[in-house]
Amino acid sequence: MTMVATPLLAQREHPISSRIDNDSEARDRLIREAQAAALLRSPHIAVTYDLAEYDGSLFIAMEYVEGELLSSRIAQGPLPVVDALDIALQLADALDEAHSRGIIHRDIKSANLMITSRQLVKVLDFGLAKFLTAPKPEEVRTLAGSTMPGLVLGTLNYMAPEQLAGGAVDHRSDLFSAGVVLYEMLAARLPFPGNTLPEIADRILNQEPDAIARYNYAVPEDVETIIRKALQKRPDFRYQNARDFYLDLLNSRRRINTGDTSFRGQGAWLSPIDFADAASALPMPPPPPSGKHTAETTVAVLNFANITANPADDWIGQGIAESLTADLTHIKAIAVVPREQIFELQRSLSELGRRVDDRQAIELGRRLSATVVVSGAYQRMGPRIRITTQAVEVSGGRQLATVKIDGSVDELFELQDRLVTELTEGLKVEVGQRDRSAIEHAGTESIDAYQAYARGMLNLRLAGKGSIDRAIALLEQAIELDPKYVEALVALSGALELKGSFLAQPALFDRSLALVQDAIRIRPADGDAHIQLGDTLLSMGRADESIAALKEGLRLQPDRAQAHSILARAYWLGKGQIDEAIKEFERTLQLNPAAGYTHLQLALLYTLRGDYAPAEELARDAIRLQDQAMSGATGLIVVGAHARLGYVHYRQGRYDEAIREYRRELEMLSVGDHLLRDRTSIELQQKLGAAYRRQGDIDAAALHEAEAIKLFDARLAAGADEPFTRYYIAALYAMRGDAAKAREHLARPLADVPAFTRWRLPRDPDFDAVRAEISLDAPVG
Repeated sequence: MTMVATPLLAQREHPISSRIDNDSEARDRLIREAQAAALLRSPHIAVTYDLAEYDGSLFIAMEYVEGELLSSRIAQGPLPVVDALDIALQLADALDEAHSRGIIHRDIKSANLMITSRQLVKVLDFGLAKFLTAPKPEEVRTLAGSTMPGLVLGTLNYMAPEQLAGGAVDHRSDLFSAGVVLYEMLAARLPFPGNTLPEIADRILNQEPDAIARYNYAVPEDVETIIRKALQKRPDFRYQNARDFYLDLLNSRRRINTGDTSFRGQGAWLSPIDFADAASALPMPPPPPSGKHTAETTVAVLNFANITANPADDWIGQGIAESLTADLTHIKAIAVVPREQIFELQRSLSELGRRVDDRQAIELGRRLSATVVVSGAYQRMGPRIRITTQAVEVSGGRQLATVKIDGSVDELFELQDRLVTELTEGLKVEVGQRDRSAIEHAGTESIDAYQAYARGMLNLRLAGKGSIDRAIALLEQAIELDPKYVEALVALSGALELKGSFLAQPALFDRSLALVQDAIRIRPADGDAHIQLGDTLLSMGRADESIAALKEGLRLQPDRAQAHSILARAYWLGKGQIDEAIKEFERTLQLNPAAGYTHLQLALLYTLRGDYAPAEELARDAIRLQDQAMSGATGLIVVGAHARLGYVHYRQGRYDEAIREYRRELEMLSVGDHLLRDRTSIELQQKLGAAYRRQGDIDAAALHEAEAIKLFDARLAAGADEPFTRYYIAALYAMRGDAAKAREHLARPLADVPAFTRWRLPRDPDFDAVRAEISLDAPVG
């Protein structure tokens, strides 16, 4: 994406019609509306830079956006359901931003949506389409009498009935058009087609669109329900705001992620010929040049696609990808991109169970800074399984290796060994005897333990209360079957530490520590084990030991983004060393730009430090990642992005905007069961109370403060007492001027995270009213 601020003529410029140029009232309205459009801040809206006049005509100068028009992509066929939902979510977010400022687009269509190389949706011509006077009813009738197909059809096909009839148009008209675009993405055709204007107008005004199942049998029923609601003829029966539209889309997207939805097709069995075709979507590139790859080879192993689409077999694809990554890690001539980093990015761009073609694999490889991408698919029929794999060079698009293996599921380990051997031969890398020995001693020899581990990792990445308990149970099963299964020991240690941290159950930390120490005794040079040891020690408040363990993990795996992220937390929470933490978080983003958790915490630290511009940019990036249901440092869905943006606004005195973001976060939390939901809800209620109190709305403030206290008391009753929620409650009482209560609740954060709390308190305006009555040591850091 390219944005050009100067010179003006280098930007996209739109001349305004002479009818407006010659109408002083319309001209003044245009200027006012252009100024309003320039205020839009959504990352999904092309920026309006300037309104200029040249040779008697007005021009709007807008951001130049490089990418592919959605209409061009649709012309190639229906989009995958997840891709269509991701685009619709970004469109809904843009409409929500505009509608909240009283701005209506009035010309939403696929030709006005640009998809950048980063898969970011940009709505074009915001602040332009609405400036152009819509056809009057008599003009529509004149056009409708024409038999010239193609005349203004591009816009007419997307018009809401009230817009077509010349009636009052409001934000719900944009939502109708958004429904048309979603239908078009999934069906590769318009819901109201026609060869003449009268035919199109009649369909929009009087007829219902064909069921999408007629054109795309893979669309879930709940997605079709969303489209039907958006396409209601009467605005009162339609979505009443873009946020409701967004939340329904988000729920559908999450149900697909978790497998909690019924698709109309389960995926027919493919013949061997069909399966081979599926494994090679593009023509075979020329063979690679002779010569061996160097140690600079960086490999990313993507999720393997489940060709038969049987959810019961999803663990196989997860397991193959995990095992291949682990095996390749032991080869010194190869650097390997961590699995959680790949999981984050691949889930944001495609369905994890869907086969990626070479073009998609190369794009993923570029984003992961890999030189080679390994992708594949598998097909299971009873006890038999076929696995196909290919390795593609990112820079030139050459296929370096293509492997097809048949066998039984019971022979899965042997099949994977053959995959590793044939892939490394294709990559022209040397595998020494020590490398082979390390591979042989990694993992497990129990196929049942392997299956339990793979299923556990699938559940762990979902981050819900139920899913993490399922993950723990499955990982425990894997260890019962093989007590020396290092990968399972490390994963279970991480799951217990995660649950203990999020749900304030510190008793889980001791078991987490014991498990990871067992893993290190079995395999002392396992970098992941040392990194997990550092994470667990940090949760136990042992910051210096945590830092030592993390540095050992980074010695073994220097470019492990997760290790840098945890090290940042150790500096920040354990030592109060904010500048050092920021450096580590920035290093994390260099290694893994899709790390949602890192965006969240960097945004907070920059805000606390008073650096609001980079904090806002990071928070908006975090919102994009959160809205795409991308994962954080350990592959978990992040929450709190809107809260971070709200806090940036709050610290700048932009209380209306802060309140809007806090409410958005509450809406997000209401549709899932993320482990941080309770804790984040308390924080949000406290922050809403603070924002309303600063606006002078004491009644509204009191309502939110009461809700925060109620949720906090319930959390305490459940035995979940931790320093972060205590800090929010202390801030609540400080805003009320109750120094005694503020001191009471500050005792826990001062005891558990003393360095950071002492650094933060002097910089937190919520404590200004009672600062003189709170005694603290000199700030640390």
